[in-house]
Amino acid sequence: MRRPLLTLLLLLVAAGGAPGREDSGNRGPYDGRRLRAVAAGLEYLEKAQNRDGSFGKTETGVVGVTSLCILAFFAGGHQEGRGPYGETVRRGIDYLLARSLPPSEKNPSVSTVPPYPPGYLFALRDADSRMHGHCYATQALLLSYGSGRQSDPRTQQLRAKIVAAVGVIERAQTITGGWGYSPTPDASHEGSITVVAVQALRLAVDAGFVVDRELPRMGLNYLHDSQKSDGSFKYALQHDKSTAALTAAAISALHGFGEYYSEPVKRGLAFLREAYNRPDDLEWYYYANYYAAQAFYRAGGEGWRHWNEAVVPHILERQSPALSAEAGAWDDGMRNDAPRAHGRAFATAMSCLALSVADGLLPLFQK
Repeated sequence: MRRPLLTLLLLLVAAGGAPGREDSGNRGPYDGRRLRAVAAGLEYLEKAQNRDGSFGKTETGVVGVTSLCILAFFAGGHQEGRGPYGETVRRGIDYLLARSLPPSEKNPSVSTVPPYPPGYLFALRDADSRMHGHCYATQALLLSYGSGRQSDPRTQQLRAKIVAAVGVIERAQTITGGWGYSPTPDASHEGSITVVAVQALRLAVDAGFVVDRELPRMGLNYLHDSQKSDGSFKYALQHDKSTAALTAAAISALHGFGEYYSEPVKRGLAFLREAYNRPDDLEWYYYANYYAAQAFYRAGGEGWRHWNEAVVPHILERQSPALSAEAGAWDDGMRNDAPRAHGRAFATAMSCLALSVADGLLPLFQK
């Protein structure tokens, strides 16, 4: 990796600093239903896990979907090898570790699956995950790493894979400052990948890994340049489309860089609050909810109150009932706003994650 960075936040104090924790007011009027819904969702996911440790009914998107499912268990307070879902988490982590491409013997700069780089978390026949999946998988490995003892062989194995995975993210940042679908730098970039890259790097820094010090400056410039006059954030610099989902992701990315109180964040939150007055109209509903929950939680105030009072019950209503064949699940195939639906495991993981933000157990969610 490149030049060290003690913490992303130290570089960005002037941008607003980190807010203090608020230990009260995180819960909402539907808290009992919320907790029961998360418990039912995790129970569904445990039953839905494949024999090889992965999640999802098809190979398409399997790295990303598996990673999100593991993140959902972590967000519910579960760890690898401990508690009722300890083995479920372990098997999922084992699956992700096995996806880390080793270097080629002939040319160590490329992996055994050229042209992909060593350390890229990749599954054959998975055409959808790409850098989304790689970054979510890196987050999952980092969370597992943080729960183990440094002397354990398992922890050392995780560390080696994480170093390689973080290096892939570092080198994949484009000249725009954002990240694209490819694990190698090119001209493509877009906001929904940038947020998962930023959050993976933030977790890496917090876990003591060395990260290139230039990444935050370039990333912040990219995000600022992506914002439109109405406060929303564009899909990409040359792609004017903006949505609530992209805006929520961009705000979460700004938070990941330590920017909490800036004007771009305030204007983005104002746009997001207005969009969430009509949750039925949201495009990419489950993805949007995951990042909007984080954005509102860290900001607190009216946006967070509205989330708990209006949006949480909206999500709860879409869960499959207890006596149904898919009890506890959410299904993104039931919504026509996602042209490439990834099914129940994806939607259930995203919903459990969004509903777990209030508990603050996942480092990604903390203020």
